[in-house]
This record gives sequence, structure tokens and C-alpha cells, in this order.
Amino acid sequence: MKSGRFFFSLILVSLCLWTLNTTAAESHSMESRISAEAGEADQELSALNTLGIRYAKGLGVKRNPGMAMRYFLRAAMRGYTPAMANMGTLYEIGATGNPNMYRAYAWVRAALSFGVPMEDHDATVLRLGMIAARLGSVNIEAAERLAAVISSQIVETCQCSPAQETELASNRSF
Repeated sequence: MKSGRFFFSLILVSLCLWTLNTTAAESHSMESRISAEAGEADQELSALNTLGIRYAKGLGVKRNPGMAMRYFLRAAMRGYTPAMANMGTLYEIGATGNPNMYRAYAWVRAALSFGVPMEDHDATVLRLGMIAARLGSVNIEAAERLAAVISSQIVETCQCSPAQETELASNRSF
């Protein structure tokens, strides 16, 4: 009788260990799938930003600031901070018409609030300061309000939040 209980206990312990091991493997597999999907999304946003840069500069395609803006906007609205900064640059230089310092300031400010890559942070802050100087202290408040509106639209679209640096932001701005 004791040997039967021992054998039953041994089988029960083996099943528990097998179940735990299977659950851990499934959990690792799910984490790998999620990580792979995030990596694919990162690559997609990076590709959109790169296409925007190509159209903005005319690299391999005919220069088309309107197309550049579309690609940057698609990536920016999904929380990709280099694309947000690039939107600011297009508005700053007036790539699609006259320069618009309000929008330039707002997009660069939004990029900073979502977290630009460390290697780009100082240059982005400097750019924001230069735009602010051109905008003038009287108009900064309105530009800040516009930045808040843009940030809230991005949050609604991408389900991300300001001060949450995305892994994808390691791609360079132009």
C-alpha cells in the first residue's frame, strides 16, 4: 500500500513539474511573439520615418515635402518621436509653404515630452530653443497649448503616454 502511494505521489509530482515547465515554455513563447510583433512595429515606424526623410531631401525619389509630411505624420501619431521632431523641422523650414513656428514648436515639444533618444536630446532641446526665440515669448503659451493638443491626439491614437520613451526612437531624425 505504501509503495502504491509513493508511486502515485511520484506521478503527481512529475505531472506538476511537467505542467509548470510547459506553462513556462508557453509563457516564454508568448513573450517572444509579443517582442517580435513590437519589433515589426518598430521597423514599420522606422521605415515610415525613413521614407519621410527620403521625400523631404529628395534621396532616391523626387523631393516632395507633402509626401514627407504624410509619412512623418503616420509614424508620429503612433508615438515615434523622431518623426514628431521631423514634423517640427518641416514646419520650421516651411517645407510645404510658409514657416509655421507655432506648429514647429508644438511638434518638437511633443517629441520631447514623449522622449527623444538620448543621443538626440540636446540637439532637440536646442532646436526647440531656437524655434522659441523666433516665436517670441508672447506666443509660447499658445504654442504650448497646441503641443498639448497634439500630445493628447497621439496618446489617443497610439495608447502611449508622454515621458514614455519608445524603443523605436533610436532611429535618427533628419
